[in-house]
Amino acid sequence: MVELQDLEARATAGQAFTRTDAERVMACADLVSVGVLGEAARKAIRGNRVTFGRVCVVAAGAAPPDRGEAGEVRLAGTPSSVGEARERVRAAAVLARGVPLTGFSLADLLDLAGGDHLALVDLARALHADGLEAVAQVPVDRLGDTESAVEVVRAVTRGGLGAWRAVIDRAGADDRLDLIERASALQRDTGALRAFAPLARHDSREAPSTGYDDVRAIAVARLVCRAIPSIQVDWSLYGPKLAQVAIAYGADDLDAVPAADTLGLGARRSPAEDVRRQIAAAFAEPAERNGRYELLT
Repeated sequence: MVELQDLEARATAGQAFTRTDAERVMACADLVSVGVLGEAARKAIRGNRVTFGRVCVVAAGAAPPDRGEAGEVRLAGTPSSVGEARERVRAAAVLARGVPLTGFSLADLLDLAGGDHLALVDLARALHADGLEAVAQVPVDRLGDTESAVEVVRAVTRGGLGAWRAVIDRAGADDRLDLIERASALQRDTGALRAFAPLARHDSREAPSTGYDDVRAIAVARLVCRAIPSIQVDWSLYGPKLAQVAIAYGADDLDAVPAADTLGLGARRSPAEDVRRQIAAAFAEPAERNGRYELLT
């Protein structure tokens, strides 16, 4: 490790990186050096434990799914009205009884509130009363600039909902560092986040990311976002291979693991056991959590 060797001590100490440091890591062609930094920061901040969460996803208009052994029930999709959102929450609260119920994108709820922060407080309060515990996603690329995003998160939390999981909805590789810094600033100013998933949920058609871009983004997110407890990869979107590699670059949480064994392969081949094997194969210690990021095992 030569090109980034001067940064190793700071990564090992869990110190946050500057914009200049992050640009160097993003531009580094030596992925081994990048991985050394990301993994060192992960271990400094989170130890050797990698968590995962089993999620029961409830799609709009679909029959209630098998909740299995989910630690979270999550409402997917974009509600067309406040009434639809509240109706879906009330229905899902019955299914979720005993585990956290999350739902919707914060950007979509802001749209339902007409972009009005006070109306968003009222909407969040109503959804919380119906049984929703937290929004499912805080898309840092859809809430305006950093100042606007901070005010939106403050509004929804004032209404009683958690805003625990920051994501990037759709962004090109060139925008990633700006959005990683926005997530870091959002946590600094609100303290609301428990996890950040820095890989875009929808890839840019004009400039799709590569696997090299993805692992650099994971490492830089861990190095820059020291105050965010977990750097996360979505198991359902990116699959076991990238998830396992991401651990070696700084990720310490795998989200959206299926809650039920839909393939009927038995307990030893269930999604949870597969995740545990993948984490152990990356020389980390697996631990299951619920939707509040509380450890279950």
